[in-house]
Amino acid sequence: MSKLPDPEEFNITVRDESLPRTEIVEVLLKLTSYRLTARELISERVQAECDERLLNDAGVLSRLIQPGPKEAALNGKKQSVFANPKRQISVALSAFENNGFVLLVDDRQVETLDEEIELSASSVVTFLKLTPLVGG
Repeated sequence: MSKLPDPEEFNITVRDESLPRTEIVEVLLKLTSYRLTARELISERVQAECDERLLNDAGVLSRLIQPGPKEAALNGKKQSVFANPKRQISVALSAFENNGFVLLVDDRQVETLDEEIELSASSVVTFLKLTPLVGG
């Protein structure tokens, strides 16, 4: 892939999927660089979700940021989960490292947080949430 000059801003498609595949949520993420690490990409995505309170058509929070059981019990699903982006970024980075989700860029799996990714305006980034098997 040839090196593109960094634009002021461009959009990429971000797709949230889960296994088993029951629903796909797509949003656009604005970035300012074609080249970044997985850590930076995840952080940008979580920050945007916190800033914009990204909602799908049904008004449900997208899949990457979800309140924990205590937050949901105290505040409901749409409240304070967005109030602390640094905490949510930390949770998302930890989930990536612990196989809570797989990061795919143009159908290629990203292995580590420090892996450099080269994007284009047509790139599709997929956050594939893994669901543990029942009983195993």
